[in-house]
Amino acid sequence: MKKVIAALAIFLAAFAYSEEQGVTVNVELVSGTKQRAQFLGIENDTVQLGGYIQNQFTVIRIHKDKFKSIKDESGKDLILDTLATNNTVAATDSANAVPDSTTADSAAAEPVLQTIPLSSPVVLVSYEMNSNDSIYQIPLTGLTTRLLTEEGETLEVVKRSTFTECHDDICVRNSLSASGASTIYLCKLMSGPKADSVTLELTRAIFKDSLPEMHKAQLTLSRASALSEAIKDNRLHKLIQKAKNIPVPEKKSSTSYIFIDSDPDGAMVSRPEKAAICRTPCTFAVTDTGKIELNAYWNVESQLWGAQSIVRPIPGDTAKIALKLKPISPEVHVITTPSDAEIFPGKETITKKSESIGTTPTKFLLTEPGMASITLRRIGYKDTVVSFYAAPVNEILLNVDMERLDNYDEIAKQEQWLHDRKMTKVGHAIMASAIAPVIASVLFFYLANKDYDEAKDIKDELNMPASVNGANYQKKIDKNKDLVDSGDRKMVIGASLAGAGVLMFGFGLFLSF
Repeated sequence: MKKVIAALAIFLAAFAYSEEQGVTVNVELVSGTKQRAQFLGIENDTVQLGGYIQNQFTVIRIHKDKFKSIKDESGKDLILDTLATNNTVAATDSANAVPDSTTADSAAAEPVLQTIPLSSPVVLVSYEMNSNDSIYQIPLTGLTTRLLTEEGETLEVVKRSTFTECHDDICVRNSLSASGASTIYLCKLMSGPKADSVTLELTRAIFKDSLPEMHKAQLTLSRASALSEAIKDNRLHKLIQKAKNIPVPEKKSSTSYIFIDSDPDGAMVSRPEKAAICRTPCTFAVTDTGKIELNAYWNVESQLWGAQSIVRPIPGDTAKIALKLKPISPEVHVITTPSDAEIFPGKETITKKSESIGTTPTKFLLTEPGMASITLRRIGYKDTVVSFYAAPVNEILLNVDMERLDNYDEIAKQEQWLHDRKMTKVGHAIMASAIAPVIASVLFFYLANKDYDEAKDIKDELNMPASVNGANYQKKIDKNKDLVDSGDRKMVIGASLAGAGVLMFGFGLFLSF
């Protein structure tokens, strides 16, 4: 059929140069192709058409079944007229026509319609391609068949390779039509627009009065994941709907946008249980369809400013919101059942060196809104990690029910932790207390040195020339001796206190580790 159409196309270019060798006619093929040519007659059910190609008058012969009509200038169908009257003009015109070496080849090249027995008038021609994509052919054919069957079609699957005489889709359709098919689904698997893609093409042909009504649809898939992509979002089913000329509603975009501004600018915007989004003024995309809680906060010189609002996105549009920030002092109020649970910041493993921030029930201040975590511990109960969103509001209430432990080993570990923690605290206390004797020892060392200095001054005075038997001289000797003795005592006390301080610090350090 392609050769027929190509020949008629060439005739169109050459028709202006043709001489009157026959009747000028309007030709229409069964496929719908229309052309002007010169009708030379019909011989043995073969239509002869003529025209000039490259200044040479050429004759082609095509079986009459390929034509829908051949009408002259008056509108008379020459096929019906010639067959009815057994006109012999065709033979005479053929004898007068210039012989052409391509005539026999054109007739011989026409494929013979191959008919096959069919159990159903609805036929699906399977996907077939080169060996690189052979793994897709059977599953894609099976999926397409299943989807058509679910829509009520009773069809028969035929391999394209069955039609050994056909080299194009027109020949396959005509052969199936001649075999009794009224509806044909012609599947094709082709290389896609990119090297890593494949294209599925599905053509639906319905034969009415020998003229097929056809609809075609295509789908491009990734070569590496063609099967999963064909199933995703009903893409293969939508391809079938398009081939059946059934309108497929386009999926509306679920993306909406929110523009948020604040007074003052530069506030951080966040959503509950999510990371910070942007700084105002800014626009961001959302896919939610319900109400969204938005928070804006700004930390200036340890003063937290914040605001909160609820917004409903506009599908496919932009919702605008303005927030005025105000000073806030957010507190987290933690209540547990039972009470007296210690609160540790974060969710890291608790050790004997972990510092708690309070015992429930209690409150503590927030320094930065957003996602936060605390860990609760009470002896005899499982450690509880609480992750929460700290909104920029004045108070956040956390009410936690703790689960009792029934594992003795776990309880023993907690009690050991409590003992070690107490020892660590005692050690820290002793280490802190060790500072007092050390400070006292320094004071005694100072006083001892002061006594020594005064005794030295008196000794220097005694070495000066004077009456050795004077009463004042003897008093100075006694005072010098008293000062030396006092300095010695203070030095001993200072050394003792220093030693005690060192021992206390060492013992406290031992208890801490």
